[in-house]
Amino acid sequence: MTWIRPIKQKKMKELDIRSDVPQPATLFDRLLANDPSTYEAFLPLQKAVKNTSLSEGLREAVITFVSMKNGCQYCTKSHAQLLEAHIERQDVLQWLQDYSSSTMSDEWKAALIYAERLTAKPVEVSKEDVERLIKQGFDEQQIMELNQTIAYTSYTNQISIGLGL
Repeated sequence: MTWIRPIKQKKMKELDIRSDVPQPATLFDRLLANDPSTYEAFLPLQKAVKNTSLSEGLREAVITFVSMKNGCQYCTKSHAQLLEAHIERQDVLQWLQDYSSSTMSDEWKAALIYAERLTAKPVEVSKEDVERLIKQGFDEQQIMELNQTIAYTSYTNQISIGLGL
C-alpha cells in the first residue's frame, strides 16, 4: 500500500491536462496526479522516454536493470514483465544480474555497463564508457536517449520508493 492515496481512476479522467493521460492510469501516474501541474509537466518526459530509437527490448532491459540497482521493487517487477514479453525470456532478473557473463549481445552489455556506472557512481562515468557504446554501434542520439532513459528511471524510482509504491 502506498503512503499517500492515489487519485481514483474516475478523477484521473476529469483532470484538465493537455497531455495524453494513459488510460487506465497506472498506480504510479495516479500518485503523481495528486499534484496535477507536476503531473502535466511530467507526461511529456514520460512520452519522450517511451518514444526513442532504442529497441523496446533494450529500453525495458535498461529500465529493469536500473530499477534493480536502485532497489525499486515496484518498477523492477512491472518492467521485468514487459521485458519478458519483448525478449521471450522467463529469467530476466537473473539474466540482467549476470549480464557480464550472459549470452546477451555486446551492444546490450555495453548499455548495461553504462547504466550500472551512471546509476552507482555518476561521477565515475568516463569518456571510455561512451566510447564503448560507440564501438558497439550507438550513435550520438542513441547515447543521449540511453542517458535520458537511465536518468529518468532513477528519478521515477525515487518517486516510487519515496511514496511507498
